[in-house]
Amino acid sequence: MRKFLSMVANCLSIFSAFSVLLMMFHILIDVLGKYFFKMPVPSTAEIVANYYMISTVFFSLAYVEIKKSHIAVDLLYDRVANSIKNLFDLLAIFMTVLFYLGLGWFSYESAMRSFDMNETIDGIWSVTVWPAKFMLPIGLIVAAFIAISNVMNKSEA
Repeated sequence: MRKFLSMVANCLSIFSAFSVLLMMFHILIDVLGKYFFKMPVPSTAEIVANYYMISTVFFSLAYVEIKKSHIAVDLLYDRVANSIKNLFDLLAIFMTVLFYLGLGWFSYESAMRSFDMNETIDGIWSVTVWPAKFMLPIGLIVAAFIAISNVMNKSEA
């Protein structure tokens, strides 16, 4: 199971990295078009905010969980016994899983509402945003499963 989750996290992180590259290219073309040809790319801000940014943030969460690379404040952590450290670790993972699952559930409901009404954002072009809204629950649920597998690995160790 861990190997499968790692593979999914890697795929999502590749998609996230590709999204960053597309965002850079899209913005570059927009800026060049705006300042050299007086023709910016229509709806750049809407596409960047609703597709590139969301996939960059939420699809990389699973990879961060796999690598255990979250920001950590260890002010007290380094000063307590190992048994307390283990308790802190389990509590942190438990809270993380609750957060991921809760936010994943609410974002899934929001994505379904958006899908049902075929939500768009009107700019120069009308940009369909409901597909991007599914990126949140996908990234969060995968990250939650990885956090759960981290608990299982910690309890086995």
